[in-house]
Amino acid sequence: METARAGRPGDGKPRANGFTLVELMVVLSILALAAAAVVLTIPGEERDVRGEADRLAARLAAARDVAVIEGRSVAVNLAPSGYGFERRVSGAWQPLPGRAFEQRNWPGGLRFIAASGEGVTRILFDRVGTSPTPQAVVLTGGDAREVVRVSAAGEVSRGP
Repeated sequence: METARAGRPGDGKPRANGFTLVELMVVLSILALAAAAVVLTIPGEERDVRGEADRLAARLAAARDVAVIEGRSVAVNLAPSGYGFERRVSGAWQPLPGRAFEQRNWPGGLRFIAASGEGVTRILFDRVGTSPTPQAVVLTGGDAREVVRVSAAGEVSRGP
């Protein structure tokens, strides 16, 4: 019985171990495709700003709902560093409890522009969910820009 040997059957020459140029090019092409897929899935500034605008809009809507359910005023304080939620209890403002309403800092690279031109903006929802003053909150980061609006009826919307 004959044992296996290096090389092609029947030629008697030993085959050199290693990769051919074609095999090496195929592997490099696969690595390049994988690297391109990873780069394309990394979130850019536009996604960061859009995601933060979505998060802010959802939290504003939840704050409005709390104002209606509890029958008391709820305020959202927006500053260049971040934002937080308060509710009016016995004539004093207290932090709104719950994980969704914890103080949140803006992510790095994201800026808040107060529509009023001042450094701090306060959005107020009364006990029926309306907002005495319509507000527009502008979030920017790089070339991306998103606006979160609160109407006088207390409706929260998001748009460019």
